[in-house]
Order: sequence, then C-alpha cells, then structure tokens
Amino acid sequence: MRSAKLLLGLSVACASGLLASSARATSVFEFPDNGSEQMARGGAWVARASDPLATIFNPAGLAGQPTRLTLQSSFIIEHTCFSRIKAAGDTSNDPLGAGGVYPRVCNDIAPTFNPQIGATIRVNDRLGVGLLVIGPASGGEKTFPDFVRDGAGELQASPARYLLAKQAGIILSPTLGVGAEIVENLRVGASFSWGFARLRLASATVSLNSDATTPGNDTRANLQLRDYFIPAFTVGGLWSAAPEWDLAGWYKWSDAIRASGDVGTAANFYTRQNANGDDSKVRYGDTIFEDCGTGTNTTACGAGNNGTLKFAVPMEAKIGVRYHKPRAKTVAEAPAGAEPSALATPAAPQKHLRDPLATDVFDVELDLTWANNSAADAIEIRFPSDNSGTGLLPVAGVQGGQIPPNADQRRNYRDVIGVRLGGDWNVIADKLALRAGSFFESSAANPQYQHIDFQPTTRFGLALGGTYRIRFGEGESASALELMVGYGHVFFGDQSRTNPNDSGLGALAGTSCNGSAPSGVTTCADGNERYRTKWPVNLGTITSSLNVVNVGAAYRF
Repeated sequence: MRSAKLLLGLSVACASGLLASSARATSVFEFPDNGSEQMARGGAWVARASDPLATIFNPAGLAGQPTRLTLQSSFIIEHTCFSRIKAAGDTSNDPLGAGGVYPRVCNDIAPTFNPQIGATIRVNDRLGVGLLVIGPASGGEKTFPDFVRDGAGELQASPARYLLAKQAGIILSPTLGVGAEIVENLRVGASFSWGFARLRLASATVSLNSDATTPGNDTRANLQLRDYFIPAFTVGGLWSAAPEWDLAGWYKWSDAIRASGDVGTAANFYTRQNANGDDSKVRYGDTIFEDCGTGTNTTACGAGNNGTLKFAVPMEAKIGVRYHKPRAKTVAEAPAGAEPSALATPAAPQKHLRDPLATDVFDVELDLTWANNSAADAIEIRFPSDNSGTGLLPVAGVQGGQIPPNADQRRNYRDVIGVRLGGDWNVIADKLALRAGSFFESSAANPQYQHIDFQPTTRFGLALGGTYRIRFGEGESASALELMVGYGHVFFGDQSRTNPNDSGLGALAGTSCNGSAPSGVTTCADGNERYRTKWPVNLGTITSSLNVVNVGAAYRF
C-alpha cells in the first residue's frame, strides 16, 4: 500500500516538474550538483548516495535506502557580463563601438526554478528502485538586452547581440534506477534516462556580408528546436570496505542532443525606430512557412522543420572515498544494566539500512571527477544548402539574403578534472544535520572561442546547508518528514581576449563572402569562412558568477 501511494504521489509531482523546469546542457555547463544535500556538500556525494537522487548520481546507493518521496527545487541566479572590444579589422559603423570599446552588457538576473522530484522503493533489504525527474544543474534561461543606452541616453543595438540575445527552454531526464547489494557490503547499480529537450536560442546576424554596415543591417534570429528522445545511462558501485570507510565509482553516458525545428527572423530589428517602440518597419519571417514568411512565390521552406542542431553531451566519471564515524549507542538503545563500555560501541542499525543521519556522528568525503568536454567541440546548427554550399532558404525583408546553411558554433573545449570535498555533522542524532562543501574544476575554455552562453573557465565553489527530521513514531522504521535547505556560490575565472588583433568568432552573415567569391563549400577565395564576418565579435572580457538556493522536503514511509 505504501508503494502504491508513493507511485501516485510521484506521478502527480512529475507532471508539475515537466511543466516547470528549465535548464541547459551538462558537464562544463553545470555546477555540482542538483539536490539540496548534494549541492550543499560541494557535490561530494558519490560515496554517500543516501537519498532518491542516487538514482542518477550513483544508483548503487539505492540498495539499503528506505522507501521515500522527495520534492526539491533549486533557485539559481547566474550573472554574466560582456565588455566587448572592437576587432582591428572590424569595418562596421556601430555608434557604440566608435572608440574601440563597447559598454558593458549583462544578462538579467531573474532566478531559474529547477525542481528535482524523486522516490526510492525499498523492495527488500538488499534491493532498491529509484524514480527521478531531474534537469541539468545550471543557470537555465539567460536573456541579454537587445538595446542598451549610449552616453547620451539613446538606445543602441547591444554589443553582445551577435553572441546571444536569449537562451531558454526545457531539458529534463526522467530516470529509472536499480541498486542491489550483491554480496555483503558491496552494492552495484544502474539507471536509464529518457531525456527530452525543447530549446529557444536567439541572436543577431549580419544581413549582408559587407563593409561599413550599421546595426540596421542586422537581423534577429530566433531558433526553436526539440528532441524528444535523448537516451542516457549511469552505472555505479559502492563498497563499504570497513565500518568507517566507503569507496565508490560512477560513470555516465548520454547520447547527443539531436534537435530539429525552425528559425524565425526579424529584419530591420536593430534600428533606432524599433528601439523606441515602433516596429512597423521590422520584417518578420519564419522557416515554418512554405514561403519562409517572405510573401513571395517560393516554396523553399516546404512544410517546415528545416533546421537541425546536434550537441554532444560529454561522458562523466567520478570516484570517491568517504569516512564516517558511527554513532555510539544511547542509554535508551543499550541493554538494561549494560556496562558503560557498551555505550561506546556503534549503534546497530536495521540490517542493510543506510541512514547516515541516524547512524553516524559525522562524515567527510573526497571525490575526483572527470568530464569528457573535448567531445563537445562545436554546437552543430545546419540548414538546407545546394551542392556548392549556398543556402536555399531566403530571409524575409533581406534582398538576396539566405539562412546560413552552416551556423555551427565552435567551442573546442578541453576535458575537465575536478576535486570535491564535503561532509555532514549530525548535531542531533536522527534529527538535525549541518553540512558544507567545496569544489574546484579545471578550465575547459579555448580563449579563441570564448562566449557568453556557457562558463567553461576554472571554477571554485563553496556551499553549506542542513536537514531537519521529524519522526512520526519510535524506531528506525517509523515514518518521518525531512526538511532540507542549501546555499552555494560559484566563482568563475574570467574569459579575456582583449588584443584587437586576436582571432575569434565571426558573426553569422546572410550572404556568403565579403569582397570575394566562394572557393569551396565552406570557404571564400580570400580564405575566410563563408557566411561569417571577416572580423571576430567575441573579443573582450566575460565575467560570471552564480548563486543557488535549494529547498526541499522528503517523506519517509
């Protein structure tokens, strides 16, 4: 009966989570970790694995957990700012960049609501099942202004527009996991995730690839994509090598996000007229329409679904070692008339039950992590082209303009190594725990491809939190309500590339080449890449920081 009630509650909670969560991709794109207990320990949790989030973070830990339902949510505020430098070869006439330096532009700081909903079912002493709905631990939606004010208070096109205007959507991973204690003190587990994603990405492109252009030449593009099947799995092991020591390992693999959809365009968007609220001259189009929204006699866009996105989700692995001091027996737990020395022996928990809040005085864990971020060398975005590499989809309001057939966003990330240290102190046995943790991760960034969408630089984080348990009865098998809270702050190293002569990322453009002819599918006769400006638009300094608060509750049946 308890399991039936639990599954009913979980199904209702999952429905709410599917409507509410918004997040971004994984690894270099995440902080450690989703979950109140996990985040507040700096992510040092693979060898503890003691709540329903073990379903994905180490399914071996499902074996021995009590039947429990948990609902938690992170409230994440990510703040990113870009101080752009005008490249030496940039011939555009941008009022904000006349002196070579643009004003600093920052995203809004609206919090992202990122829930975690999960349950464990204790099948027997040695077997546990986990159900979990979770998204990536990241800042989620990010919006930069389309216009900023110049020194005279006039609205001008944002200098960050070519990199990112808006990033939003949903990425969720409903997950089923199983953990088993196959021999005494050795647990193994595995889980499978059926992920899905709906993404909305907006930025500006140069409508015509030429010199001496103004912001009025730019088009705002809004890409909308979805992928309803992103399979992933995790495997884990947990060995209680001694009464005080646990050793653990974990591995995760995920298929790439392979999304499809369409792009909406807005020509003449970055004019002063539109900045001041008059959009009568803005020409909107969308590749979802047969004529691409041009109003002309063309069927180039067909039935829609013209764009594709492929993004590799990096593999991850962790190993961890945990020391935990067992709690001594209380007078109430010792046999009547027992000698004082009997109170110094560890309390005997229910056989095979893992409940650190009840059975430990404190614990401390050290984890080492690896993420294969070098696999995510580019975000591949493609649209139809002919055999010569010329785009086939027209842009409404841009005579001769085409949707770039190759709109890939190169990143050239490196693999990341990290270390996490955290622990719990059970101030009141079986009632109150305080925890803290920290982590450090190496940089994955390639300075040439710096960007404001993700923060792949060196990262350092500090976190703290706690759990308060309310028992509804006596003994370890009594039901209980647990209230959890955690706070974390992540410091990111700056991304900086301030020499105007440096190479970098060019802006996307609506025509092939500037001042030369195409010489191949992807290159121009002058050696530049087709459908890109000759000059980079990502030079400057990018700063980021992140704050997260997680609150949650769990009911133990």
